[in-house]
Amino acid sequence: MRNVNLEAAIWYLFASPEFYERAAEDADATMKWFESLAIARQASNFGRNNQIYDTFKKLAFNYKRGATLARLDDYQLICDTADSFRGDVRGLLEQPLHSWMTEKEYDIFDRVWLSRAMAYASIIRRTLQNAMWGATSYFDENIAHPERRDNDDGFPGDKIVGWYTSYLKNYENPMFSTLPDPLPNYLIDKSISCHTGDEVPWTGVWYPATRLEHHSLTFAVKGMRMQAVYKVIKTTEELRTETDMFPLPETVAVATAWHPVIVAPPDTNTPTELWSKAGQQCPKEGVWQPTDPGAAQRYYRVGDVMPSLGSTYGYTVWRWVSER
Repeated sequence: MRNVNLEAAIWYLFASPEFYERAAEDADATMKWFESLAIARQASNFGRNNQIYDTFKKLAFNYKRGATLARLDDYQLICDTADSFRGDVRGLLEQPLHSWMTEKEYDIFDRVWLSRAMAYASIIRRTLQNAMWGATSYFDENIAHPERRDNDDGFPGDKIVGWYTSYLKNYENPMFSTLPDPLPNYLIDKSISCHTGDEVPWTGVWYPATRLEHHSLTFAVKGMRMQAVYKVIKTTEELRTETDMFPLPETVAVATAWHPVIVAPPDTNTPTELWSKAGQQCPKEGVWQPTDPGAAQRYYRVGDVMPSLGSTYGYTVWRWVSER
């Protein structure tokens, strides 16, 4: 059975400004690693490759700026940045790095730094792909590749769970924080509907009226046209061959209604847990845990105003954890 709480939490994590800021920090660390190594080689007449340095400097700047704009429901820069980086990688690998890097240094650059940067870009692009271009692909008869109208370039079915677990394990220094335990309890708000082609009224994760069997949740951006849902008609396992072990699932685009996926309000009838919303005064001193995926715990005193973390699902809810 599909775990809606898990899938929604991952969607919110991958589409969060905090995730984009983490990508910016990683790009900045790559730039500094490369700069330090290149400067160390100057004494031996090995020049510093400005193209690679400048690429990661620009990447870090655009991710950081993109995170700021995303908090204002503008995802164009962050999406364009992730999408264009794939083309930048080809140029980076054409540089004569073997002429001044050792094999170990080149391996670290390729298999660690460059691999991480490509992973961030791929996750961001897949998370935002259908939000930014799904409706255009579905409705525009004049698109460049109409044969791809039915292709889900995001996370078909429950694929987002596999991406999360894979990337969490693949790197010695994880790309992102693990999800909170217990997971936030999400609610499908069926009082609000947005049909394919309509203007999206709210930025966040949405649930299709088709339900999740053979379908997926999605991320949608306020002001954009709502996308179609993609039904998986053939899975990776069904399409697998000896020459193609991991083919993408075969999907078909279907118009549907969507409902917001939000954090469920605290159950006021449950005395064993204490909750507080952003803007309210702290009712009890101690450590509080926000339900925003990946957000850190904080310490508050009675009377402190509980802050908002800019949650993409509208408001921040805090849960009291312990006295210290």
